[in-house]
Amino acid sequence: MFSNRFYSLGADFFTSSTPQGLIEPYFIRTNQVLAEQLGLNLSFFSSVEALKICSGNLLLKGMQPLAQAYAGHQLGKFNPFLGDGRSILLGGIETTKDYLEWQLKGAGKTAYARHADGLAGLNEALHEYNMSAQLAALGIPTVQCLAFSAGKNLVYRQGFQTAAILTRLAPSFIRFGHFELYYFERKYVELQQLADFVIQHYYPDCLNQPKPYAAFFQAVVERTAQLIAHWQSVGFVHGMMNTDNQSILGISLDLGESAFNPERKPHFVSSPADEKGRYAFAEQPVVGLWNCNILARALSPLIEWTDLKAALETYEAIYLATVESPT
Repeated sequence: MFSNRFYSLGADFFTSSTPQGLIEPYFIRTNQVLAEQLGLNLSFFSSVEALKICSGNLLLKGMQPLAQAYAGHQLGKFNPFLGDGRSILLGGIETTKDYLEWQLKGAGKTAYARHADGLAGLNEALHEYNMSAQLAALGIPTVQCLAFSAGKNLVYRQGFQTAAILTRLAPSFIRFGHFELYYFERKYVELQQLADFVIQHYYPDCLNQPKPYAAFFQAVVERTAQLIAHWQSVGFVHGMMNTDNQSILGISLDLGESAFNPERKPHFVSSPADEKGRYAFAEQPVVGLWNCNILARALSPLIEWTDLKAALETYEAIYLATVESPT
């Protein structure tokens, strides 16, 4: 049974958005291992219903499709006008281990798409599907792709190619940039509402601490340091470590620009847009801390600066300890 936790936050946090379905869809890749973990029937992917859901042509009861609003620092510069331009959160399901949200990437233009078409091409979708599968196989926290579907629709990406949709799953798609948006707009009530939501659903142990918000930030710093240490240990380069791509849960998000760097070349850059090497392989640990500093500023209306500073000062030690013992 589907529900949508994020929808309960209210209209200040998203815009309702209906998926643009693929024409005559078909599956390119399906993740049977993930399907089994979700408790789905072995014949799930052979059903017409599954294909319709994963191609944006069917909404089940409990699904409330929406595009999330957020801001972010992109290549070091703040952009207040971001959000899910081509991703639509359908809702989530409770599993035996976790609550997992279902999101369609490439499902068409949303209110945050601006001048973009909101679609995804076959090549980029295949790349993200494969990268997420490799990270998951390595035991690194990541968004996972349940399915990768295509259709007769075409998109223009330096030439025409087949349109595709990724069905992405994660406990949450909330990013550092969500908090930046409400700090930037000085909507401190909404900022606190969002923090309360994340703590309640994803960091409940913090509720038992004397300073729940400070404990929450400390936990995010720890997860971020650990995630990037895991990346470094396997030679993974995210490619575009903007704060709007940094997960509040410490998982790997938005892998379209990512690559592996087997030789661990320090200056290796995987995104053509990163002309100055800001997100080069050797820079990722520093950028992770920089991003945590940005989050600290966004959370400053809720947390005393001394507590923010104390948490940030633990980043390096956590990172180094995880690098030395990545498992």
